[in-house]
Order: sequence, then structure tokens, then C-alpha cells
Amino acid sequence: MTTVSIIMPVYNDADRLDKSITTVINQTLKDIELICVNDGSSDDSLKILNEFAEQYDFIKVLSQENQGSGKARNYGIGEASGEYIGFLDADDIFIENNALEKLYETAIENDANMVSGNIKLVDQKGKFSPFLPLDYYEDYNVILPEQYGIPWSFYKNIFKREFIVSNDISFPDLLRGQDPVFLAEILSKVDEIHTVPIDYYAYYYVDGANQCNTRKKRFHHMMHYKMVFDNFSDSRFDNLKHEFRYEMLDFIDLMGVDGGKDILDATREVFKDEPEIVRNFEENFYFKHEKHPEMQKLVNFRSNPEKPRISVLIPVYNASDFLNDSISGLLNQTFEDYELVCVNDGSKDNSLEILNDFAAKDNRVKVFDKPNGGCGSARNRALNEAKGDYIYFFDPDDEISKDALKETYKSAIYNDSDMVIFKANVIINDKISNERVYFNFDKTLKNRNFERSTFDYHDVMGLVFNGDLAPWSKLYKKKLLDSYDDFRFNEGVAFDDVPFHVKSMIRAKRMSFVNKCLYHYRLDNENSVNNTSSNGFDIFKIFDILEEFIKAEGVYDEFEYEFNRFIVPHTLFYIISTNSEEYYSMAREKFSKIDEKFVPKNNPKFNLVMEIEDYQEFRIQYLELLHNEDKNKLLKEINSLKKKNKKLKKENKKLKKEKNKYKKLNDELLNSRSWKITEPLRKLKRN
Repeated sequence: MTTVSIIMPVYNDADRLDKSITTVINQTLKDIELICVNDGSSDDSLKILNEFAEQYDFIKVLSQENQGSGKARNYGIGEASGEYIGFLDADDIFIENNALEKLYETAIENDANMVSGNIKLVDQKGKFSPFLPLDYYEDYNVILPEQYGIPWSFYKNIFKREFIVSNDISFPDLLRGQDPVFLAEILSKVDEIHTVPIDYYAYYYVDGANQCNTRKKRFHHMMHYKMVFDNFSDSRFDNLKHEFRYEMLDFIDLMGVDGGKDILDATREVFKDEPEIVRNFEENFYFKHEKHPEMQKLVNFRSNPEKPRISVLIPVYNASDFLNDSISGLLNQTFEDYELVCVNDGSKDNSLEILNDFAAKDNRVKVFDKPNGGCGSARNRALNEAKGDYIYFFDPDDEISKDALKETYKSAIYNDSDMVIFKANVIINDKISNERVYFNFDKTLKNRNFERSTFDYHDVMGLVFNGDLAPWSKLYKKKLLDSYDDFRFNEGVAFDDVPFHVKSMIRAKRMSFVNKCLYHYRLDNENSVNNTSSNGFDIFKIFDILEEFIKAEGVYDEFEYEFNRFIVPHTLFYIISTNSEEYYSMAREKFSKIDEKFVPKNNPKFNLVMEIEDYQEFRIQYLELLHNEDKNKLLKEINSLKKKNKKLKKENKKLKKEKNKYKKLNDELLNSRSWKITEPLRKLKRN
């Protein structure tokens, strides 16, 4: 009985055949067969194969006219008799001599349809290196097919022959990209994969960029992306499909200017029934070729006033002091395909007049007027009027970098993001400062390539409730907002942006991050509605809205700790400024329902609320506590300055010693006999 059939397509591989076949001969697993399919080689490959076949009975040689490795492998599958099938390219090698045996043992023991080992790269000098895109197995384990990773390196696996035959799985008739399609079809149909912690396969790496050198090959390469996507239509493969999509977009770079038109034409033909994919590819193509205007002309990236790419939504209330600067800054963006949807929320100053002046000069500015209803109602009106594919909220008293819309849009289309988040810094006394920076997602998502990665709320749990909450540091896909009936700002309540933030963070399947400060928040503006103590009572309404939402979404258990950690500081924030017995009573009631495990034991402010029933007594002790905290903070700062001063004195003393040392050396030099003798020569040189 044949245990494993190894299928090897051969085309002009005479230089490496001997080494490759020898690693099969050296395998400890017996009763195997090596099926070599000569694919019309014009060198000595067939001669070498026949010589091996004469010497070893388990080596079989088949021949066909040159039709490509995919058809050669299909031929080999049809002739195979083994329980399992493995593959080996004629320029690659098996690494460990017992690798095939270990994979087969695991396959038989578990009646597995697919068993996977480790793969490495090998160069011309025989040096091994990791194959980084794929996981390295360190244990015997079982993984789901969606956990395999990008469908590369089918070689590092063996497959039950009956599974392949019964599912009619074969390599497609493509000049490029047959391998990922074959493996993707297997992954879409296999239930599980058994992993073996052994170095099985070494892939002889050759840069494949120049191999996709004809229009037909480029077309076939784009076709293989579509075939993989089709195999990964099940939602469980969404992440894997997304990763492979990056590979498709990277193909733009690989082909450069010379092959750019070919892959653009191929994309339009291959994905003609999927216009969203075509548009996404075209836009990425456009940005990739920013240095080549002649290539950009191949894509229609013109603005469409009826359907802009971005809608910038601006709620305006008594903002006349800032409007001219902020709107002018928006209209000078390096990205042009957007509209400004300005909603005047019953301003009592000349804000509406300023907006209308801008609208008269630039058709991208749309102005809507309504009675005063609050920031939330103004944003909701703007959302109803917005026509863009993406939504951006802007506050008119702040400023924005000229590249903000371009940077965020590029991130959105490259990463296919539901939401793009970026950093913001502050404006103090009309100057941009990094004294405070908001949305520091890079501190949570460490060692990430933010240009090419996405995340969801599981990756940033601590930032959903307890990070920065404003909407002006995010670009939203409108399709995400429109897919829910409740994706609007709560009206008639302060802090209306908090539930909107939490909803978007939890519902966005893919978020990306631009690690730049693109927004400048005016920190010294005290006119914000949320800055007034009279709105403190509304924080309890926000708590109720959020609790109801996370329970309805089925994520309350996931966020119970973070939600309670959100409640405590936000309740304490207004406890003095409201100066209200009623507020204090509501705070005590809210705190009484919080499990102690969600509150740090060393939180003196929380403990003070729970210990003291009378508000006035609490107020006295609370203010004293704040005074002591400020005093301790000041003492720490003083001690820190003392330490710095002591360190500087020490350094100063050291520098003085060095100064005296060099002064002494200098005096000795000036008084030396050699210096005096050479004085006439120095005078001549100066003259």
C-alpha cells in the first residue's frame, strides 16, 4: 500500500533536480511514490528523471507537452495511488528526513484530511530563513482552516487523496496564481487542520516580480485573486480574505509603471460584476502612482458634486470668531472631492451670514439653517443631508491639517476600513501645541504597521469607554452608519457624542489608524455645552443609554469592567461643580450598585462618597482631599526639581574640574620652550 504520493512538476530544472529528489529518497517514511511529471523540458531534466527511475522503483516519470505546473500537478493527482498526496517542486527540498513520516503518522492517527508542517525559505547558498507570512508551528495542534493564514505554500501540507478526488479539487488553468486557488478551495471545504511541529519543506526563493511579464500572465494573476475571494465567500474567512486583498493591492507596486495599465485593465475585466472592488482598486492605483500623473490619468478620479467621496459635517452655533479661519482651512485641503455640510443651529451672531458667503463662492459648501436644538440635533440634520461615501465631523472652533482628508481617505480605501482614527493635538492661545495629544492608539496597538493593518474593539477594549470620545478624530464609512437605525446623536442631552463613539467602536468590523496629529482642538474655548456644570445631571442619562446599548448588543459581559470604570470618574467630575444635594444622592445610588471589584481599593474619592451621607460634609472633606492631592503633587514636583538641581550642580562641578584641567594644560603649552621657539613661524603664517 502506498502511504504518500509526492507529485513533482518538472520544467527545465536539471541544475537542482538531483538535490531535490535526494531529499525524497532520504525520507524515513517507506512505501511512498514520487510522481515526476516532465512538463516539456528542453534541458536534461527528463534524462535525469529516467536515471533516477531506473535506480528507484518508487519513482515514476510521466511526460506531457509544456502546459504549466498546474496541469502537470493535476496529471500527477490523477495517477497517484497513495492514501495521502504531497507536493514538491523540482527546485525545492524536504528538510528533516523524518518530516514526511511525522506528517503521515499524524494524518493516520487522526484520520485527517489535511496535515500541515513548517516551511522555510532557502537561498542559493543553502541558507534557511523563516517564511514570515505563515505561522511557525511549535506544537501538535488542531486549527480551523480560517486560522491557516494567507493561502500560500500548499507544499507544506499533505492531503488525503480521497478528500481531493471526492471534492473534485484541482489546480486551475492559469499561468500565474494556481497554487493559492488550489489551497483556498481546500481550506473552504476542510473542517480542521492538524499541525506538526517539524521543519518539513524548504522553498527555493526567487523574486517572482519579473515572472509576471506578459499581459496574459498579469490577467491570470488578477484572475487568481478573484478565484480565491470566491472560495472565501463564507464570512468566517473575512479576515483571511482581507489579508489576501492587501496582496492584491501590493501587486500595483510590484508591476510598477510598465505593467500598471495591464493590471488596471485586467482588474476591470476580472471584477466587472463587482464595481466596488474595481473602484477600490482604481483609487488605490491612483494614490500609488502620485508621482506619475500619466498613470493617474488612467483612473477617473474627478470630483462629483452629486456624490462626493467625503461629507464634512459642521454644526455651527455662535462660531463667528472662528468660522473664517476654520472653513478656509477646510477649503484648502489637498484632497478635493468633498462637500461641507454646514448646519446653523440658531446662531445669534453672524455665523449664518459667514456661511452663506462661503457657499456663494464655493459650491462644495452647503448651508442649512434650523432653530437651536443643540449640537446633536445639528449633526443629525447634517447626516440626513450628507451625500458622501464617508462622513467626517468637524467643530468650527477648531482647525484641521491640510492633508487630513487625504490621509484618512487613503487609509480608509487601502484598509477597507469602516472607520479611520487619527491623533489630535491642541490649540492654546491660538498656537498649535503638543501639550496634550488625543487618540494615542499607538500606545495600545504597539509594533503595528498602521499603513497596512486594521483592528476591532477586541484589540482596544480600554479605549472604547475610557479613551478619548470625540467624533472629530474619526472618518466614518457612511454605509456603516446607514446600516443601523439608531446611528444618530442623542438629542436634548449633553455629552451626545459619547454614545455615538461607543456605538461606532463596537460596531466597526475594521478600524484603521493614522499615526499623525491631523486635528487641532481649541483647548481654551470655554463655550462648549459640555463644559457647563448645569449639564452634569445628563451624565446619568448617558450611563443609562450606554448600559441599554451594550446589553442590546450582547456585549455587556465583555465591557462590564470598562463600563463601571467609566462611570466612576465621570460621576465624580461634576460632583462639586453642580453643588447639588440631588446630584450627590444620585451619585451615591449609582456607586452603591457598582461591585467593589470594579473599583480600585485605593480610590479615596469613591470611598468618600460611599462613607459620607451628608453632601455638605462630603464637600468639605472632598475639597480638603483635592487640596491635599494638589499639595502632594506640588511637593512631588518640588522634590523632582530638587533632584534635577542636585544633578545639575554635580555636573557643573565636574565641568569646572575639566575646565581647570584644560586651563592648566593650556598654560603649560603657552609657557613651553617649543611654543616660544615656533612663535616667529606662526607670525609668518598670519602675515
